[in-house]
Amino acid sequence: MKQAKEDLRIEGGITRGPKIEIIVNGQPLRAFDGETIGAALAAAGIRELRRTEQLQDPRGLYCCMGTCHGCLVTVNGQPNVRACITPVQAGQQIELQEGYGKIDPAAPEPPPGRLVLMQVPLVIVGSGPAGLSAAIAAARVGTKVLVIDENRQAGGQIYRQLPRDFKVSDAARLGADYADGQSLLGQVRELGEAVEIWHEALVWSVFESNQLAVAHDNALVLLDAKAIIVATGAYERPVPVPGWTLPGAMTAGGAQVLLKSQRVRPGRRALLAGTGPLQLVVANQMLDAGMKVVAMAESTSMLGAWRYLPGLLHQPGLIKQGLAYIYRLKRAGVQMLRSHALRSIQGQGQVNSAVVGRVDMHGYPVAGSEKTFEVDTVCMGYGLIPSVWLTSLLGCRHDYHPLVGGWVPFFDANMQTDQAGVFVAGDGAGIAGVLVAKMQGTIAGLHATAHAGDITVDQAIQASLPQLRQLDSMGQFRRAMDRIYRIQPDLYANVTDETIVCRCESITAGEIRQAIRQGTANLNDIKKRTRCGMGYCQGTNCQPSIAAILAREFDADPAGIEMQTTRPPARPIPLNLLMGDLELGSRNAEVGKGQSA
Repeated sequence: MKQAKEDLRIEGGITRGPKIEIIVNGQPLRAFDGETIGAALAAAGIRELRRTEQLQDPRGLYCCMGTCHGCLVTVNGQPNVRACITPVQAGQQIELQEGYGKIDPAAPEPPPGRLVLMQVPLVIVGSGPAGLSAAIAAARVGTKVLVIDENRQAGGQIYRQLPRDFKVSDAARLGADYADGQSLLGQVRELGEAVEIWHEALVWSVFESNQLAVAHDNALVLLDAKAIIVATGAYERPVPVPGWTLPGAMTAGGAQVLLKSQRVRPGRRALLAGTGPLQLVVANQMLDAGMKVVAMAESTSMLGAWRYLPGLLHQPGLIKQGLAYIYRLKRAGVQMLRSHALRSIQGQGQVNSAVVGRVDMHGYPVAGSEKTFEVDTVCMGYGLIPSVWLTSLLGCRHDYHPLVGGWVPFFDANMQTDQAGVFVAGDGAGIAGVLVAKMQGTIAGLHATAHAGDITVDQAIQASLPQLRQLDSMGQFRRAMDRIYRIQPDLYANVTDETIVCRCESITAGEIRQAIRQGTANLNDIKKRTRCGMGYCQGTNCQPSIAAILAREFDADPAGIEMQTTRPPARPIPLNLLMGDLELGSRNAEVGKGQSA
């Protein structure tokens, strides 16, 4: 276990929680209340968190949002704990995990879970800008709202808040997103008991009549609602390259989580590679944190972008902000590499360098253009993909959208899907940014309230007219951005047979290609033949790459590729929730209307 000589915590603007001590592989380590295990380890320069069962290769923090399950460690004898979302506790015994880990038979046995039955008028899954805006709109017209979120605090990715144990001394140093998030959360708090938020709550299955199964507060909650709003957001598109599983290689959003909510630098010298404006934002946040950003590789050339100028001019403020980001990066000496993509990541046990190279207008690598950069951190950000696991479980129709490069749930002007009473909003309904997410959330909240019977449909339509008018302008801007930063299929030309595609099961591109050549182009069949998609993330990180390989190399029509079937439990849940006498529990279940389990 190698620790850094210099602490990677960011000082200034905050006061951390009380200092505590945790034990990592038998050695004491300083931490602070409110930090996650992953952040405490990252601050100490501990990058390797586990070794895989299949290849015994090292893994570390990747998404930092609990989605990829790449950071599994053993905590107090309990294996497979996600370090990126699990808080530290004084005296915690943490072991960097080998393979699947081993359960300590001497560890205390968790108590059996409770079974709770609940009924609420409206449940919202996701507490980002879309989910919170929906809750505000619904509560303001008199509907009781329950919001469910996996995270320890509301806000989502863009409005990710500091741990409650941290105290803010200078909010200006935390950026505009922090202030905007505080404003939105303040509106929720003003509504009092009309909006209840369950933190660290997992929706893991859907039963008959759209009954949600939720793991929360050591209870198995079976939740019935008159209307459901799915605001589960998005995750970053994986574009596998050799070495992308090394500790120190992570998503741009993962780096942003450490910087914004944990105030920890993901490293010292970073290279960013991908496409789209998120790279600009994260690179500037790295400069704010005192990191050295050596280069930013943007796969898009920007040639011909002038054709989309009319659409871009619908949001001049955002264009001005983007230009300011670019200007600052250039002044800081960051190499801005247009028409360049990541070729490989290199290192022994962790990232030591990254290779980028020029690509043509289709994303195909240009031979002889490689450049190597000595870095300890590589952040990959090739755009976002809607998170549709819950809409899939709810039986909603999904269509493949070429500009998004993934599947999107169908919805009408009222944000309702083809399933009556199920609404969507935000990036989970198609990538459109925070402003659109809030507008869609408001529309969904009003029409879900109408479906629940608290207002009429006409009242919902009238109340949502201002948002509908603004959406038209934002839609033109978003479509222009999508066309400029469209993912080109040849970006996947660099995926060699030896490159790992399925991070959970360590399945390579060669194994996937072999399964396809044996006569299948069906994602579920490929899953059965290779185990690709059977891991903890249930295909979240490998499904888009397999679809890209099918389309690029085997002439499959992306619109005709069916998604992998989402199987419950869609999220890992503690087995102790299922250890109780559920039949007995169901007879004595609590039946409430809005109270917490």
